[in-house]
Amino acid sequence: MHDRDIIYLDANATTPLRSEALAAMMPFLHAAYGNPSSVHRLGSAARVAIEDARAVVVRALGAERSEVVFTSGGTEANHLALLGLAFSRAPAVIVTTPIEHSSVLRPLEFLRQLGWEIRYARVFADGTLDLEQFEELLRDDRVRVASIGWANNEIGTIQPMAEISRICRVRQVVLHSDAVQAVGKIPVDPALADLLSISAHKFGGPKGVGCVVVRKGVELAPLLRGGSQERGLRAGTENVAGIVGMARALALATREVDAFVQSTRRCRDRLWAQLAEVPGVRRFSGLGDQSLPNTLMVAFEGVNADALIAALDLSGVCVSAGSACAAGAAEPSHVLLATGVPADLARNAVRFSLGRDISEELIDAAAERVVSAVHRSRDEVGQPATEHETWLGS
Repeated sequence: MHDRDIIYLDANATTPLRSEALAAMMPFLHAAYGNPSSVHRLGSAARVAIEDARAVVVRALGAERSEVVFTSGGTEANHLALLGLAFSRAPAVIVTTPIEHSSVLRPLEFLRQLGWEIRYARVFADGTLDLEQFEELLRDDRVRVASIGWANNEIGTIQPMAEISRICRVRQVVLHSDAVQAVGKIPVDPALADLLSISAHKFGGPKGVGCVVVRKGVELAPLLRGGSQERGLRAGTENVAGIVGMARALALATREVDAFVQSTRRCRDRLWAQLAEVPGVRRFSGLGDQSLPNTLMVAFEGVNADALIAALDLSGVCVSAGSACAAGAAEPSHVLLATGVPADLARNAVRFSLGRDISEELIDAAAERVVSAVHRSRDEVGQPATEHETWLGS
């Protein structure tokens, strides 16, 4: 099977590098190899390229030059935001949710070992934050930071960030948002958060580069110390090619975001309409405006997720499981468990996430292969079909 025959439905994991981003990067991967900290012409050219890219990012996000700190990606961006905040002040209380990405949850667990108290706000069955309980948690004057992801990578839930921002500002709580899955897929207003994490490869940029938007007045302690790069907040020679590619991809993605929302939602809904005909299917992601337009997460009763993913891979369809590998064993998705999904269903959830190049023809072909793989799996284990059920409702 040739790569051109593959139907890629794993865009929340990564996206293909856009040709425009690659073209922008190429000079800095070969001829323009200067170190941005050097004062000669090659170094100066690299420094100019970084600052030009920063200006593009600033325009795309609606920030200021001094607020954008380039990192190696979303994980480092989340670490710099959370650990940088914590290391600049005395231990207190941080509020988050149980459905955050592991690059948020794990540094918070580390901070717990350093004396910080971590509290988890409730989410409803669709993953939406319980605003009433969140506001009640923030009434405690010891709460200094809240970290709420803009959109969930597994079930696609988009949080009510405007209201979350309002609550945090009333209580004078610093708000961090992991917007890795949101930027480039839906309209995002960075002004709603004090710190915003972004990763380039989620919207057609290269891997290994991202940024944190740090609003004026927010104090961070650097995690990487050494040189004075990125205003002293992130030491180390900058990834010039990556930064340039990220800026180009971000400019395109934000310009095209409305078209992306329309096309992926139409194709996502078309996919669900066909999968919904399969007996015993459960849907865990929403279909409305408060869910990412490109994301669909389901489980098929009696069908093992790993086996289904392998069968789909053999047929040329790339998808992901809703489970993580922990200590060598498949664990149920912590996101689904937090929303009340039983462990047996959560363990066998499969995520379909659509990219900008998707089409209705590709969706129809993918749906046919999924349905076929589900039926084959059930035939092999003698699993009887049952009426389909939707976890969140139709």
